[in-house]
Amino acid sequence: MAETNDHLRWEITADARPGEAGVAIVSVLGKNAMAPEVAFDMQVDWHPGAEAADVEGRALIILSLLFKELADECERVAGERFERG
Repeated sequence: MAETNDHLRWEITADARPGEAGVAIVSVLGKNAMAPEVAFDMQVDWHPGAEAADVEGRALIILSLLFKELADECERVAGERFERG
């Protein structure tokens, strides 16, 4: 695996707090040299007996999948624009 450029390396935090019954609000904060702050609040299922760390981890995995889809779409749209000149 290629080493990540320091400008692209992220520092991530996540904090889960109870929302409506069975739901958590997970606040995710990301920082790097190019994006001083990117913040999201997500709703994630909070099953009975689950620890906050489990809910935060689930939110981070979901967010990573969403960002992969976003990155793919950005690449597709950028390619179309480059082709048009």
